[in-house]
Amino acid sequence: MLGLLALAGGFYLVYFSNVFKIQEIEIAGSEYVEGGGLGLSPGGNILWWEPDVDLAELPKVSSLSVEKRYLERKVIITLTSRERYAIWCVTGADKCFWVDEVGFAFSEAPDLQGPLIFRLIRDNSGRELALGDRVLDSELFTNLTAAFAFLEKIDVDLQEFRIEDLKFKEAVAQIKDGPDIYFSLTLDPHFGLGVVSSLRQSGEWNVIKYLDLRVPNRAYYNG
Repeated sequence: MLGLLALAGGFYLVYFSNVFKIQEIEIAGSEYVEGGGLGLSPGGNILWWEPDVDLAELPKVSSLSVEKRYLERKVIITLTSRERYAIWCVTGADKCFWVDEVGFAFSEAPDLQGPLIFRLIRDNSGRELALGDRVLDSELFTNLTAAFAFLEKIDVDLQEFRIEDLKFKEAVAQIKDGPDIYFSLTLDPHFGLGVVSSLRQSGEWNVIKYLDLRVPNRAYYNG
């Protein structure tokens, strides 16, 4: 009988009393959410409560964590924002987006003009992009980030980085006081580092028109 009473008391305590009822939900990182809220209300049972949130509807948020403070009957939700890797501008559509390190377009961005102080890609492919889209397939975007890493290693002033027809999977970097550099988005271009070093040592770097890195382990240039 005592066991049954204890079981019934525990059942009542968990399911019907206010002992485990959530009194407060705090959101850290609400600035990454349109309107600042997630539409969550206190009152659920803190023991098994989970937020009914679809991250696909929160493009600025990369992850969500939940901390439960049982004595305070309080839940803290922490939203982590996506990191800004580059600006992606779609020519003709007059739209620019911040994209993260995997190529996810998560926020509107300014169309920066003049000398580049940030990674900026001009997409001249004629397609349409929207928030929540991936600007390139995973492999292509990985090689695009490798192209930017290559440009940083050779320490050049980048004036413009363009993608034309996507069916060719190519990009071109226009360099100030240097040649245009053609990249394949199917290749890591770091095999060309030695070529750049050689051209600089020979004095040809500032007189050639372009450097073509679109063939595996081959670099072509035109003086």
